[in-house]
Amino acid sequence: MYKIIDCKFLYCPKNGLLENQSLIIKNNNIFDFGPLEKFKKLQYKRIDLKNSLIMPGFVNAHIHLELNWVNKKLKKFNNFPGWLEQIIYLKKMMLKKNLILKSVKDSIKYSIQSGVTTVGQISSYKGIDIPIIKKSNIRCGYFFEIANSNINNFQYDLEKINSILKENELINLMIFPHSIYSLNTSSWEKIKKNAKKFNIDIGTHLSESYDEIKFIQNKKNRFDSKIFKLISTQPNVKRKNNITPLGYLKNLKILANKPTLVHMNNINNNDKKIIMNKNLPITICPRSNIFLKEKMPDLKFYLEYENTALGTDGLSSNKDLDFLNEIKFLYKECKKLKISNLEEKILNIATLGGAKNLKLYDKIGTLEKNKFADIIGFKIENKNPLKTIFKHGRKNLKFLMINGKIKRLR
Repeated sequence: MYKIIDCKFLYCPKNGLLENQSLIIKNNNIFDFGPLEKFKKLQYKRIDLKNSLIMPGFVNAHIHLELNWVNKKLKKFNNFPGWLEQIIYLKKMMLKKNLILKSVKDSIKYSIQSGVTTVGQISSYKGIDIPIIKKSNIRCGYFFEIANSNINNFQYDLEKINSILKENELINLMIFPHSIYSLNTSSWEKIKKNAKKFNIDIGTHLSESYDEIKFIQNKKNRFDSKIFKLISTQPNVKRKNNITPLGYLKNLKILANKPTLVHMNNINNNDKKIIMNKNLPITICPRSNIFLKEKMPDLKFYLEYENTALGTDGLSSNKDLDFLNEIKFLYKECKKLKISNLEEKILNIATLGGAKNLKLYDKIGTLEKNKFADIIGFKIENKNPLKTIFKHGRKNLKFLMINGKIKRLR
């Protein structure tokens, strides 16, 4: 039995805005789309969404589902290292598994309620979140996080998680070395070898703070003076004057793997050239950067760049996980920059961009034949249907489907 979703508009990053179209779903895939008359011979169940806009589901390309509990425990801080100091302390003290699992469950629920059908989860608790992610049936790019603290058992843990996730069509395993300041330089070679062995991709936080720039250039910084006093072993990092974090990874030949680089809000013009020449996947988290008292990403550059995705980061570094609030914030900031076709560009990075960065482009991100049916629908209240999303947000979100199955929103 086919499902036909009837609506006023379809929006797809590849085809633009189409009027009076129907979307045909067969099992968990998009079968076709077009005028309803085209499909009269099919036996189908009709889902009439009337005055609505249907589009690909949102991809929150960077989120820490497990860290909701941190938000209420954070005290005031003046800079990124001051925040990180608290995170390290809180994670050392937090031993309650049920609190972590509740954070994961609540984060997924809230994500779905804001139109997210796929998350890029950064997981640092050896896979204890996997059963909840599986049960939720949300699509997931699952980044197994690595730092010096777990690098010795990294291969064993990765093999274990890989066996659990094998043949799960909704969860895609990847590796996430936390940052350049939390790993020995020598560890990156081990990470590359395991990425190749398991045929999985890499992501990392990069150029998130100004102190990170000073750290890699061996200048006075708060990682050396504050953060490394809190951990048992200071990472052995080969630093060099006049190099950027991106340049450091380039020298280690990590960029050949096309890693997903998260934040990238402290970059220079040479970094931009490297990004474009190597077509590197970038995920920006603008509200998180503001929360952490850092500079905003170069929004004009990233919205014009074809390989940008959007994330909320975790509730440890944002005031909420509402992806539509992230989109509206980005829209408000970008309106000052006079970027052409702004609505389309933001929706593209919120869907297709995330699909690319989570290496799921062949499966989601657009409304195309044979892609998975990850779909959302908004009630239209504006002459320009796309502006409904930016003005009304989750209030007008009326429909969500993941892998061909309709999910409850309330």
